[in-house]
Amino acid sequence: MIPIIYNLDCITGAQQFIADATVDLVIADPPYNLGFGGTSHTKTKRPRFDIIANDQLSQRNYQRFTFQWLRQAHRILKPGRHIYVCIDWRMYPYMALWMRRVGFIVKNCIVWNKVNMGMGWQYRFQHEFIIFAVKGEKSRRISTRSATDIWSIPRISGNKTIHPTEKPLEVMEKMVLNSSEPGEWVVDFFSGSAPAGEAVIRNDRKLTAFEIDPHWYEVSKERIDSLRR
Repeated sequence: MIPIIYNLDCITGAQQFIADATVDLVIADPPYNLGFGGTSHTKTKRPRFDIIANDQLSQRNYQRFTFQWLRQAHRILKPGRHIYVCIDWRMYPYMALWMRRVGFIVKNCIVWNKVNMGMGWQYRFQHEFIIFAVKGEKSRRISTRSATDIWSIPRISGNKTIHPTEKPLEVMEKMVLNSSEPGEWVVDFFSGSAPAGEAVIRNDRKLTAFEIDPHWYEVSKERIDSLRR
């Protein structure tokens, strides 16, 4: 199973390369539309990274963009299969509503407890949400009955991240292991630095990933290629 990553946005890429109802699992860690460039706790007091693509849109354009990729995710998933969408509290109500409008059935809201607190002043941030949804009424069961909707996994400290919104490998592995089997096809809509891609490859699934930004595409490609050496 040779992993494939395209330097394309997931909307165009899915339209071109993925047929209807063929994918076993979709993972999406999209831009939250917060214009985030990583920690500013640096010597220059400036964010470590440039703002990622589609992370500073008008509300109307962000909604349009989100509907476009959600429709593609719904189209390519097999009936009964799962999608995980990472989001934070500010955008969660919108994302959950938009997912329902394109046809997904939201089954749960997983809370990723980052264990260590992050930025903020009026109650410092220590969590993000992961929306767990299914295509169709009949849902495939996750692989374990012991999983809860709280995932306590330490975040990567801001000075060690290689991408401004990087998720720990363990977060992505939970999605892969709970919602797919070896040999099945997992599609990563927003590769970034490829933590989801690594989780897919390490656990013997078939990977297709998309990354619009040329720099992050090269970072993802190098990480994915290194796992095959």
